[in-house]
Amino acid sequence: MTTWRGWPGRLTIFIESRRPNAYIDVMANFNGPVIDMTPDGNFVEPPKPSLGTILARIIAFGILLVVAAVAFWTALFIIPVLIILGVAGYAFARMQVRRY
Repeated sequence: MTTWRGWPGRLTIFIESRRPNAYIDVMANFNGPVIDMTPDGNFVEPPKPSLGTILARIIAFGILLVVAAVAFWTALFIIPVLIILGVAGYAFARMQVRRY
């Protein structure tokens, strides 16, 4: 416990800690990354993806591409329709205001 600028009772700062060197224990228990090596010193190659996995990824990418294209074209056709409906709605509202 220490006081700020020597003013007792004004502002007291409590510093709590488990231990002063707690971070050393964390670093001592950290093993680091695992490097897969063979006994002769070569690195282990990751397994190559099978043909089925490659085809599944290509099909998934194609489906995603089709969904994105449909969303784009839908937006491309809906936005002008919404603009026309907005102008028509504005004109209708103006006509209603003029009647009263």
